Amino acid sequence: MRGVTLLPWWTMRVLGTRRARLLVALTSLALLLLLLVPGVASAALKDRIAATLARYGMSGSGTSAAVFDLTAKRAVYQLRPDVLRLPASNEKLVTSSAALASWAADFRFSTQLFVDAPGPDEEGVVRGNVYLRGLGDATFSTASYQRRRWSMKTGDVQDFVRRLRRVGITRITGRVVADEGYFDAARRVANWRPGVLAFCAPLSALTLNASTASGGYVSDPALCAARSLTRRLRNAGIRVVQAPARGVAPDTAILVYTERSAPLERVLAKMNKPSDNFLAEELLKGLGAGFGGGGSTASGAAVAERHLQSLGIEKGFRIRDGSGLSYQNRLSARTVVKILGAMAKRPDFAVFRRSLAVAGVDGTLKHRMRGTAAAGKVRAKTGTLNDASSLSGYVTTANGHTLSFALLMNGSPVDVGRAHAAQDAVAVLLARSSP
Repeated sequence: MRGVTLLPWWTMRVLGTRRARLLVALTSLALLLLLLVPGVASAALKDRIAATLARYGMSGSGTSAAVFDLTAKRAVYQLRPDVLRLPASNEKLVTSSAALASWAADFRFSTQLFVDAPGPDEEGVVRGNVYLRGLGDATFSTASYQRRRWSMKTGDVQDFVRRLRRVGITRITGRVVADEGYFDAARRVANWRPGVLAFCAPLSALTLNASTASGGYVSDPALCAARSLTRRLRNAGIRVVQAPARGVAPDTAILVYTERSAPLERVLAKMNKPSDNFLAEELLKGLGAGFGGGGSTASGAAVAERHLQSLGIEKGFRIRDGSGLSYQNRLSARTVVKILGAMAKRPDFAVFRRSLAVAGVDGTLKHRMRGTAAAGKVRAKTGTLNDASSLSGYVTTANGHTLSFALLMNGSPVDVGRAHAAQDAVAVLLARSSP
């Protein structure tokens, strides 16, 4: 045909090969550009999170979720982030963050011993009472109990015996009086359902061995502590004439010794890793006594709410206890992620982060996510009630970013097995990601 040049077949083949190579190169370049654009990378991860929740049947109306990249300072994923949810033990994130903000990581709780004035005479006789005053040390215990439960040295009742012997006291004409007036008299949180009462020992400003004896709860924690001290004094050769009782140390009493707990840093780890309800409720009452209107759950909750407001969180919460046992508590996923983000900016962030359970290693996550990319890289707080399952905390990604995340799942009841599977799958996905 005139005006048309026909090329040899081998030339056409070469051009076809070059065109194919060019197409492959352009496609590779396009994919590379997509990966380099943060919005596209985030969108891909967002879709994968959504797909994971859906795969386990946990993307419905009962689930809220939020993921935030603390390194890149941008939101990664949100699902109904502002819906108020029953948080279960994710409530302990509020309690522990308020405790660190109000006290300090090295703060130690106190238990005091007073004697009636004018104090022991030359023969070592106290003519009157000794007063054991509790100031909210929830870890106050015997040495054997510390080894079994706390695995740390903390306030020890036997130290009072050693102190009284050291100052030469031989006899107490009165009694050991248990003073628990630093807190109110409520042993439980008023709004708790009967079904959760078994999950927290009786509360008091003066407790011994976490309000337990012989494997069960004691009905009067303060009096139990006074009885233990009385028995130990007598065993040490210090005669106590009268039986122990409850009362209040008078203003005229003389302080002879103060026993201190392990630092708050250690206490928070003992609370968050195994999700200890007793420690959480004692801390909340302590916040009320130290920084609020008194040693009550309501006063402590008010302190915790003011703490959240100080972080710029004006809504998305309702605080009714410290442990999360109350079915009246409410948190939104956005609020939880904001708490986690605010704590990450504090100089004591490492203390807060270390208090959380480590996936596949310890605490309530010891048997979860083992052998996965999340093992050792996820530090989080679990939460479980009949109607709630939660997992919130931090994860280190494959490229070294730190993400905060909140997964709050509610139901009537919630399918805990499915919820755990979905939570673990999302955590593993985040640990494997490179945002």
